[in-house]
Parts: sequence; structure tokens; C-alpha cells
Amino acid sequence: MVGVKGNTGKAASTKTLTEVLILVAVAIIVVASIKTFGTTGPWHAKATIEEHQGQLPKAKVESVAAGISSAKEAGKDVTDQNLIQFVFGNLDGKNGNNGEVIVQLHPEWAPIGVKRIQELTADSFWDECRAFRVLPNFVVQLGINGNSEKQRKWKKDIADDPVKASNTRGTVTFAMAGPGTRTTQIFFNKVDNSRLDKEKFAPFGEVISGMEIIDRIYAGYGEDPDQGLIQQRGNAYLEDKFPKLSYIKSSRFMSKSEANNVAKDS
Repeated sequence: MVGVKGNTGKAASTKTLTEVLILVAVAIIVVASIKTFGTTGPWHAKATIEEHQGQLPKAKVESVAAGISSAKEAGKDVTDQNLIQFVFGNLDGKNGNNGEVIVQLHPEWAPIGVKRIQELTADSFWDECRAFRVLPNFVVQLGINGNSEKQRKWKKDIADDPVKASNTRGTVTFAMAGPGTRTTQIFFNKVDNSRLDKEKFAPFGEVISGMEIIDRIYAGYGEDPDQGLIQQRGNAYLEDKFPKLSYIKSSRFMSKSEANNVAKDS
């Protein structure tokens, strides 16, 4: 072997031996790392090699993501798409009277209905929706958007859910005109309307806070507002002819910690 300038050649030989020993040590570390994964199959070997190459294996990526999710849950700052806050205005027919209602969605009751409700909430569909049908011993009905363009966006019917929960006081259900006609209109059951169960009205959620607010939604107009005119003219028609109607000022998903805090305060 040709020596490095200034050496006899022994230095080069010594360096080569050192490199061999380093490679052997690395091989031992890799084998040890593979064994710590449990199974010594190809996936585990690849994962270990990727680690040494500075790449994080998929399993560890998922583990890290789960850890971040758990940390957020521990901090109770994660928005829950099965919890919706509705802020109502014009309670009792009076401007400035506002109140908060929290609805818990139940996918196990009505997965198709819950999915539509979540989509509508994400699109801010409920904002400015008037409660156009309010019967004291029956229901509060709403869900025609005051913006006709936005209403048309969601006109497509959704399939029915089987009835798995009863229409008791505080439950929330889609209004419909027969099988396969659910779109955007919903109603809050003000009393025990379990007789509706046989008519295939499937509740998708329930009020967990603020039922007293639902009871204050203005009922003076009964069923007088014309749904066809609401569809055509939107809130311009309702504000002109039925100015005292209560309405949803805002809606949003909220976290479990927020819902718990509201429950404690109420």
C-alpha cells in the first residue's frame, strides 16, 4: 500500500483498520436497534435504516401526531365538530335580547344528518336564519337562509337516517316533507314529541345547554311566515313583514372545555 506523504505506510494501514472497526460497531448498533423494535422483519430493518439516514418512519410520524393530539386534548383547546354554539338574537321579539344554545350532535343517532349539519355549520349557513315557525307546545323551526344564493347551494336532498332516538324535549331533528326530502330545515322539540318517531323524523342531536333560550324564541307569528316567499325574497321579506322574529346571530363549533365551562356557569 502506498503511504501518505510524510508517513511510512503504517499510518495508512492503521487508519484502514480503524475504519473497519467503526463499520463493525455501526453494524452492531443497527442490529441492536432492529431487535429493540420487537420483530426483525424487513419493515423494522427498513425503519431503522431510515432512522440512521435522518428519516422518520411512518409509525413514528403517526406516534408523534397522536402525541400532539393528546397534548392538545390535555390542554382542552381542540374544537369538537359535534358541539355547536348557536347565539340567538331578538329573544322575546326584542332587539338586544341575546342568548346562547349549545347543541351536542350524535353521529351514532343519525350519521347522514350529522354530516350535513356539520357541513352547514362550517359554511356559516345558520347565521341570520330566522325562526319562521314557532309553536309553543310543539317546535321551533328554522333553516332557510336569508341569502337565496346560499340557500340554493344546499338544496340537494340527503338520504334518510333510521330513527334511533326519540323526539323528546330538547332534541333537534330535520324537518321534511316525506321520505328523502331532508335539506337544511331543522326543528327544536319544545315538548315531548315522541309521536313523530313513527313518522320517521330522526333526531340528530340535543340541546345540552340553553333550552330556556329556545323557550324564549318569539312565537307571536306562529306559522304565518310564507316559506315560499322566504325562499324567493329571503330575510328582506321577513324583516319587512315579521320584524320580531328571533334569529341565529352566529354559530360555530366549540371545544369540550368551553361547553363544560358554560354548563358550570348555567
